[in-house]
Amino acid sequence: MTDFSALQTEPPLSRMHLLLFLAGAGVFLYLRTFLLPAIPFAATDDQSLFFARAVRILQGQVPYRDFFEIVTPGTDLIYAVGFRLLGVHAWVMPLWTIATGLAFSLLITYIAAQIVDGPSVWLPALLFLVFDFNSALDLTHQWFSTFAALATVAVLLGGLSGRRILSAGLLCAVAILFTQTKGTLVFVGVALYLVGVTKPRDTNLSRRLALFILPVVLAVGCVLGYYVYKSGFQAVLFDLVIFPSRFMPLSEVNTPRTYIRQLAQFFSFRRPSEIAFLMPAFFIYALVPYVYFVGLSQLRRRRAVLPGTLQRKLILLHVAGIGLFLAIANGPRHFRLCTVAPPAILIFVWLLTLPIPALRYIRKLSWVLAGCYLILLPVYRQVQWHDTLALPIGRTAFTDRALFEKFQWVAERTHPSDGFFNDSALTLYLSLHNPTQTEFVTYDETTRPEQIAAVLEALERDPPAYISLLPVALGPATGGDHAAPLRRFVSDNYSLANVFFQKQSQYEQQLWRHSTLP
Repeated sequence: MTDFSALQTEPPLSRMHLLLFLAGAGVFLYLRTFLLPAIPFAATDDQSLFFARAVRILQGQVPYRDFFEIVTPGTDLIYAVGFRLLGVHAWVMPLWTIATGLAFSLLITYIAAQIVDGPSVWLPALLFLVFDFNSALDLTHQWFSTFAALATVAVLLGGLSGRRILSAGLLCAVAILFTQTKGTLVFVGVALYLVGVTKPRDTNLSRRLALFILPVVLAVGCVLGYYVYKSGFQAVLFDLVIFPSRFMPLSEVNTPRTYIRQLAQFFSFRRPSEIAFLMPAFFIYALVPYVYFVGLSQLRRRRAVLPGTLQRKLILLHVAGIGLFLAIANGPRHFRLCTVAPPAILIFVWLLTLPIPALRYIRKLSWVLAGCYLILLPVYRQVQWHDTLALPIGRTAFTDRALFEKFQWVAERTHPSDGFFNDSALTLYLSLHNPTQTEFVTYDETTRPEQIAAVLEALERDPPAYISLLPVALGPATGGDHAAPLRRFVSDNYSLANVFFQKQSQYEQQLWRHSTLP
């Protein structure tokens, strides 16, 4: 049973225990992102888009003017800084993953120490690492905005002094500069929290709101103002507001239907052994967002026995968690649920410490399962099938045979700075050149006719050696597919060189070679 009275002040964490925990977390993350002794696993998926855009920034290009970007520029900028300091190397990308995982673990443990006591302090970060972060090792803007939002909560848990509120405002601004929707919803939620915890007729309310709102307005206004100056108001408005709100929902993965569809895929496992690898996904689906309803219900039922300070901390955590979930509720696929799960995990562990006998067994089971996965996942990563390639930015390991074969095939036929379009991961790892403003095209409404026209103009001006396409029949566009002119252009000027089946993505990818090449 948790002694709630012991949580009225910030309990100090043992420095030695904290260092040991972070060391263990670092080993876990290293073994998941590097093949022993020191070969980085390929960082593909959506994160490759942001790493590729960071390289474009280093080359002097400007977001919204020289390349299309639907989120605020924070992720592109920090990756560009990382590449500037360390160089564009394959090992830099998993290093970001390790650093982010450790930062989350430290922050989650700090928050946990203020809502639970005893060994349970370490459980949220452990569950985060093995069931949440490990299931979504795709380091996009989603993770960074969640970290900034969680840091906002951590700052305000220590009190509502002017300095803390000002710092919380700056952190909310950072969250907005990574993901505009997440940061804005958390900002609104925290502002309402400040109003709710301030007593009626308290003259401090106006000062608190001013200290919280002013840094958000100044920081976000200055950064976006710079890009409006460099790229133009229309470009920034279209990329950050019009396109995400009007056209992104036209793709099924950005609608609530994706929740049911992906959940059904997880339950359609073929072998009993697959259950072990699907358990982390079930954990996330069971937790987000349902744990918030349970947590708020328990807060209401136990408001007479819970200390007021603890109640306010938990309410703030709920507010931030609900705000993060609402930001991805329009397309709650598994990856996005993972990126907003840290507050839910913290509330889940707090619930497990309530004086209910059945919860004691669930807490023990959580420790056992998390400990097993802490060992199982790194071992599996190291012993599963893998192969390595010496690529222009460094030797890289692959665990997907089809992906390895594709990279190997293209690497043998290209040189750094050769033109390549429609696959950011290949462009990044092989140091190829994308002559267009667009990283990739889709065959639905999320690629607009004006974007296709701009792509064709760039391809005609600077034709790349290879172009990647999905295998859709050439011909007139149908049902929101605006890419038919691009496919016709490729058919007229390129020849089909190879077709690769992408195991993880479950589709075929065509590679077309320019007709002037042998």
